[in-house]
This record gives sequence, C-alpha cells and structure tokens, in this order.
Amino acid sequence: MIEREILAQLQQGNNVALVTIIDKSGSAPRLPGSKMFVEVDGTLHGTIGGGSLEFSCHENATRVAGGATPVLCEYDMRGSGSDGDADMVCGGVQHVLIERLTPDMASMFEGAETCFLEGAKGAWIIDISDSENPLRSFVDIQNQSPPFAGVDFKTILRNRSTKLIQVEGKTVVVDPLPKSGTVVLIGGGHISKEVAKLASYVDFEVVVCDDRALFSNMDRFPMAQSAHVIQDFKNLFQIIGQGEEFYLLIMTRGHSYDRDALAQALRTPARYIGMIGSRSKRNITYSKLRDQGFNDSDFARVHCPVGLSIGSETPKEIAVSIVAELIAARAGAL
Repeated sequence: MIEREILAQLQQGNNVALVTIIDKSGSAPRLPGSKMFVEVDGTLHGTIGGGSLEFSCHENATRVAGGATPVLCEYDMRGSGSDGDADMVCGGVQHVLIERLTPDMASMFEGAETCFLEGAKGAWIIDISDSENPLRSFVDIQNQSPPFAGVDFKTILRNRSTKLIQVEGKTVVVDPLPKSGTVVLIGGGHISKEVAKLASYVDFEVVVCDDRALFSNMDRFPMAQSAHVIQDFKNLFQIIGQGEEFYLLIMTRGHSYDRDALAQALRTPARYIGMIGSRSKRNITYSKLRDQGFNDSDFARVHCPVGLSIGSETPKEIAVSIVAELIAARAGAL
C-alpha cells in the first residue's frame, strides 16, 4: 500500500506531499481514495489517473512538499467546446486534497501499518474544515471508539469507500485503509500456480493448500503467505482460518474433494467463493449438497464456472480470467 512507501520517506526525515481524490461527481478516471505522493524534488510515486489532472496535481504537490500551503481544489473534467481541455473530457468533477506530510507523522503511519498487517479495520480521518491546514489522524476502528457519533464507519470500512462528510460542524474525509484481500487456493495445481502469481501481483495475499506436499509448499508458491498440506481437504478453515476478506478458489484434483471443500466454504463469511468446472459438474455438485441442507441462497454465493468468460484455454489464460473476476469482486463490481 502507498502508506508503506510514505512511511519509508518519513522515517528517512523527508517531507512529501500526498495527493488524494476525496470526492467526485459524474464520470472520472479514478475513484475517491486514489492517491499518489510527491517528494520535494518532484519524484512521483503512484498515479491518480494520468493526463492533465495528474500533471497539474504533480506541479502543485511539488510546491506543497517544498513548503507551500496545502491545496484543496476542484478539477472540472467535463470539457466545454473549443475552450475545453481535450485531455479532460471524462464528464465529471474531481475534488483533490494535496497535503504536506512531515517526519513527525511517522509514528501515525507506523500505527496504520501495524493495523493493516494485523488485518484490523482502520481509517484515516482528515479534517479539512480549514483547507489550508488539514488535520490528519488515524483510528483503529476495531480497537478504538469511532471519533464521530452517527457516522456509519462499519459500512464505509466494509465498502472500502472514501467519503467526504459533514459532521459536528466539520468537513471531514474518512479514508479507510486498503484491504488487499486473501486468496485461498484450495488445490495447488497448474492453474493455481498461475493464479497465485497474478493475484500476488495485484496485491492480494495468497494462501495455498493441497493434500500433497509436492503441490503445496513455499518453493512452488514463493509469493504465498503460507502453504498447507491438509489430508483429504478436511477441516480446511480450522487450519487456514477464515474471514470476510477471504476469496476462496476451489480447484482440487477431484470432484469429490471440490464438493467437500465447497460445503466447508459455504459455512464461512468469505467475500467470494469460486469453483472451477463445467456447468454440468456444478449442477451435479449442487444436487449432492442439497442433501446436506444447502439451498439456492447458498449456491448464489458461488461463481462456477469460475472466472470471466473470455475464451481462455491455457492455465495462464484461465488465471487471467479468474484474477479479473477477483478484482471485480474486490471492487464491488460483481
């Protein structure tokens, strides 16, 4: 996450300017919460979508990093005939905060890093009532009382949505920590190996399990957080753990193992459940699971055949289709 890079700069005694999209209306290239930061010498980290918007913000941020007053600005990207900027015709308006971060804030970013690594629910609270003097704080919602009564922090954190709100006479940005999500590969075969590479590349954590040590180990999955060998895929989630930010991919070496794994997965609060296989396999699996008490409401949670329909055939192509669907699920687009 970008906060980790910022922390490294602050720990080295450097000032940086953080650029955050805090609100938008209409169509725009990036959502609220998108960030980049700029060093005093103009070195840019991250992106808020490129084009004229990013160019202008980069210039302003370089000045803010060097000591200029923080900036709260509005960028109109609708264009307006011959006078409109041809590079800003997305059709929306974006509100951007550019604030200076200084080394004395390092401990606050360390707290945010700890919160993120522990999987806790945290958010930045930025009071922009005085736009030239934004006041940033961090709150671990899981272990601290929320700062404002009446604000639905639970929904904001669940949706990972940055919100600009009016509360208690203040204008406040609530900016949740990103949740990368944990992809659990139930089965460590050829497709899982390719999925792990791509999922890790787009910032998912990866956990893998198989009933064979040859297919579940850290040499085969060096990008994984952990690799488990679980006999007959029994008691999966007692061993692996479970959570609302889990993305479960069932891809074992046998239909009966897939069915048993799916029965276990449906008893968890996982954000996403996917199972590889054809529609006929899916229908047979569901029919057998009905005998165990599962119903259509349970099966509605399952993506099978897993992955977006893009005509994929090879393990690498199938992995692309699966990870694309995981990204969509993480973004709330499914």
